[in-house]
Amino acid sequence: MEDLHVSGDLEPYKRDGLKLWLSDVAPMPWKTLVVSKLDRLVRNVMDALTLLEWLRARGKRLVCIAEGIDSSNSMSEFLITLIAAFARMERERMKERFRDAKARLKEAGRWSGEGHIYGTMPVELPGGGWILGLDPYAVKILHALSKMARAGKSLTEMCDWLTENKIVSPRDRQLQLSAERRGENFSTVELKGYEWTGTPLRRLLEHPDLVELGIFEPAEQAEITARLEEKARRKTRGSNQPYQFSGVLVCPECLEPLWHRIAHQKRKRNDGTTIEYEYQYWRCPTRKHGPSMRAEEIEPLAEQAFYKIFAMVPVRERIVLPPTSHANEIAKLEREYGKLMSGVARAKSSEDRTRIMNDGNRILADIDTLRALPADPGGVQWVPTDRTWQQELAGMSPEDRRLRWLELGFTFAVGKRADGKWSAAWRLPDGWQDAMPELAEWHDRIGSTGQTVEIADLLDWTTAGPAKPEHGTA
Repeated sequence: MEDLHVSGDLEPYKRDGLKLWLSDVAPMPWKTLVVSKLDRLVRNVMDALTLLEWLRARGKRLVCIAEGIDSSNSMSEFLITLIAAFARMERERMKERFRDAKARLKEAGRWSGEGHIYGTMPVELPGGGWILGLDPYAVKILHALSKMARAGKSLTEMCDWLTENKIVSPRDRQLQLSAERRGENFSTVELKGYEWTGTPLRRLLEHPDLVELGIFEPAEQAEITARLEEKARRKTRGSNQPYQFSGVLVCPECLEPLWHRIAHQKRKRNDGTTIEYEYQYWRCPTRKHGPSMRAEEIEPLAEQAFYKIFAMVPVRERIVLPPTSHANEIAKLEREYGKLMSGVARAKSSEDRTRIMNDGNRILADIDTLRALPADPGGVQWVPTDRTWQQELAGMSPEDRRLRWLELGFTFAVGKRADGKWSAAWRLPDGWQDAMPELAEWHDRIGSTGQTVEIADLLDWTTAGPAKPEHGTA
């Protein structure tokens, strides 16, 4: 039998062809196992000894042609063990050289040819070699997934969305990019049909390289992780169905999202009939920071506080822009220039050659322009709209309003102190100075220094607009 594409690292008993013969029910009786070279059979001392023991117990022998070894000889076991040890050492040294080469390329910011994270694509350098640039198609998908995750969507819902929209998986996307590098039309590439699944999707969204490459902001990825963790905890305790303020209400001490609980109580009336009461509570998930709080008390408090502070503040949308050094655009133009110049020799007239050269000069001018542009650091931009928060939330269902708050990063920290007093505060989203500059003057006037606006006696407020908090900000 032959297994030309199987490494000697693989145990003999796991090879599809060989394992049929290394059994007591082989296709045909045999006495001698002949191999061209020992390291094609085993590269591990333990595998070699195990195989020799199996052969000896059944009266069979091993013959290695290149080394001139016959296991029927008394010195054979020693030689086989020694050669297997050297083969193993050689294999490990090859792996070390390969890892060192990859590390050197990574330190130099180069691509070593292996698989790459979703959202990136190899870009050929003019002087040779490759770097990893951003894949605009995949980056757009990652931004959509980020928005969904921060809005409270589950991994299953995100996978269903990817499948419904026929978004190719990361491994299939790499096949498309490989075809494009070869000059083929990636739309005609035969894909493997890999599907999106929850666990790999979560690993992708939480991968630190997405922050390092500028695809995600650090705070954005931290928010994604927090939302997914909360989803996992809710699923574990069997209450993954969100309520009107799920994820919005947080503990003021540990800043963990509050847990929702429903309690039922039955009472007997004087006439003998029974009536059942339902009570809804919110509490800190750690059970360490205050008692449970009635939902009918704190939910109206959060809603009224939001409208008192933000009702007339204009809405601004958050857009995450990845950094770029224009390497993708430059590489694309260089490929176009190379294809164009290949037609100079095939031009049938001087006019055609002149036209091709002029087109090539225009491409070179575009390349020089891109190289002269400074690198764009990217970042977060807040794009203004013509709506206030009161108009934005008007007519929204409680679930849509909850998702809108989570999308922008609003949370309401509320808890009951040991002395029975309430601690209630709307936490402003990251970058609120750019998202809501209208609040900056009021924020400075009351002497605030943080991102948490504490509220005192909010239910008794009668004036519109931001009211002066009792304790400033924390």
